[in-house]
Amino acid sequence: MSDNEQIPLIDTTEEDVVAYLAEHPDFFQRHPELLRQMVISHDTQGVVSLIERQQQLLRDKVASQELDIARLITTAKRNENIYRAFINLYMALLECPDSKQMIYLLRAILLEQIQLDGMKLVLFIAGSDEHAANLVEPRNLYQEVLLQRLARDDYYFGRLKKQELALFFKEEQAIKSVALIRLGGQKDLGILAFGSIDEQHFQGDMDTIFLAPMVKLINRLLLDFSSEQIES
Repeated sequence: MSDNEQIPLIDTTEEDVVAYLAEHPDFFQRHPELLRQMVISHDTQGVVSLIERQQQLLRDKVASQELDIARLITTAKRNENIYRAFINLYMALLECPDSKQMIYLLRAILLEQIQLDGMKLVLFIAGSDEHAANLVEPRNLYQEVLLQRLARDDYYFGRLKKQELALFFKEEQAIKSVALIRLGGQKDLGILAFGSIDEQHFQGDMDTIFLAPMVKLINRLLLDFSSEQIES
């Protein structure tokens, strides 16, 4: 069928018309009088011309693309801020003299710069410095968390039961999602917990690319601070 031939009406289905128009996208350009006659029903604007409807769809598409771009820029800026915060933390931890300074750095950088809402470090091994010793709690209090959340991986991201949250955060902190990190690997030094009031902040598919170097440094520091005496 040539471009100048008319579509036969007999035995022609809607699918045939759709297929023909898809093969000849310039059809309405060659027949502008037909395009001007066509109208389409719109839920909010009543009956509008096809051209007006196409223009509105194009405007909606552009607006959606602009929104997507704005979100990508926001995400990129946030990731850059997180990257810089973790670099600052890594450098500071390298010269950390004791567990008190380590806790200060974690709070100052992760809570303030990355704007998390809670943090707790629990140790299962007595520290050689006084502050580390104050962080020690009986391992059996956290046995369920270790078995249910951290048995297969050193990281857990997501939500906790109310009784699990109570181990790490006060009720008034209103923590909704958490990041739990099992410290020490096989040595089981303790658990580092971060919390957010945003229930979507920590999710199960999160990447650990920024956390892994920090955890490695903390494990090394804790071994330096500890006396390897496991509390029952």
